[in-house]
Amino acid sequence: MNEITNRFLELFYKLSQIPRESGKEKRFADFLEEFAKENHLEYYRDTNNNVLIKKMGNKINNEPIILQAHMDMVCVKRENSKHDFDIDPIEIVRNGDVISAKDTSLGADQGIGLAMMLFILESRKIKHPDIECLFTTEEETTFHGAENFDYSKIKGKKLVNIDHAKDDSIVIGCDADICNQYIFEGKHITTNMPAYRITISGVEGGNSGWEIERSSKNAIMILAKIIQKLLEEKKVYICEFSGGNSENDIATSCECIIKTDMKDIENKIKSNIEEKNICIQIDEIDNEMSFSFEDSKKIVEEIIDLKQGLITNKNNIITSGNIGKIETINDKIVITGILRSIEENELQEQNNENKLISKKNNFQIKEIYQDSAWIPNVNSKLKEIYTNVYYQVNGKHPDLEITHGGLECSCIAKRIKGLDMISIGSIIKDFHTVNERMYISSCEKTIKTLLAFLECENH
Repeated sequence: MNEITNRFLELFYKLSQIPRESGKEKRFADFLEEFAKENHLEYYRDTNNNVLIKKMGNKINNEPIILQAHMDMVCVKRENSKHDFDIDPIEIVRNGDVISAKDTSLGADQGIGLAMMLFILESRKIKHPDIECLFTTEEETTFHGAENFDYSKIKGKKLVNIDHAKDDSIVIGCDADICNQYIFEGKHITTNMPAYRITISGVEGGNSGWEIERSSKNAIMILAKIIQKLLEEKKVYICEFSGGNSENDIATSCECIIKTDMKDIENKIKSNIEEKNICIQIDEIDNEMSFSFEDSKKIVEEIIDLKQGLITNKNNIITSGNIGKIETINDKIVITGILRSIEENELQEQNNENKLISKKNNFQIKEIYQDSAWIPNVNSKLKEIYTNVYYQVNGKHPDLEITHGGLECSCIAKRIKGLDMISIGSIIKDFHTVNERMYISSCEKTIKTLLAFLECENH
């Protein structure tokens, strides 16, 4: 490995020591502020902990380039892990070219982009134009950071987002999305029957935009189908239903507490599991209160009927859905899900279908957020320049990609008039899971290409 790669890895390891779960980025913003001071760089930090760091260029053409990545990460861990994301550093595991984490997600999404930006900001050896590095918060949840930043602080009109998970393509567009909560308000009743906690775990997870085929087989759906089978045979009363972490991610575990006088319940449950390689545990517990039988049926029907996985694929325009989280709050069931498509009419059509489904099941809908699509700019000069540099460095042209998932580019573009933008990155596999991993050689390739782009005089 060369000096640049070694320093990049040192920076990645260093930032991995700082907890940075979505909504809890203060300590990382503190680190960025100190980094700017130590390197005598101009910086600005807002009340949402977004941080902008500027560095003067050393080229003839100093038209500013904006580099942007989010500082937060998705925090998941193995069920037996005692890792505390509020205080514990990520434990990095290196095996040759592969970097992963011990028993947790790695945070390569988007620690890779953060480390690259830090390297460029601190380096005194590379040629570059004026650089404006924007580090944003809460990308993995609400885009709250990017949406509320004061963009009058930024002069550049060309933005390179470093939040892609491939190294052989450039993202030039992304989908719109709608995140809703589906809320059922029932009334608890007393049922004099045995109670059982059914727990599903070990389901293959991931980001629902990238792993669409996994989304319809998430832990919430698997468990709902098991309960549906039981409901067909005898009365079953749901007490609690909970699982998943966020609307964007595929739920890997879920539990449901039910009451029923069905005999041989354990064998009946296990005989209704279609998926392989998952763990199921059934425990008899004490529990008095439950939803009614009719309410229990509606809850299960809502989960199963809501749009999940691949919904439509029309001329390679994909519309998908994901039910990422369910929770029981007193006598309420709250389901959080997301719909995605670059075709906004199709997106609204599927959203309306979910509204009809919810109306039938007596669920109320609360919109949490809605992000617009990033429509590709066919006249993008930035795309053209970066594509040419990529070819010069790597000997072939990159693919041009519209990603099925949200990127902060869509909301930043609405706030900087005339912005030209692309998204680049390095290979990340199984991000948002405990199997997340990155590849040193891929990072090396991306750094080399990005530095060549910054040195280029054609901006």
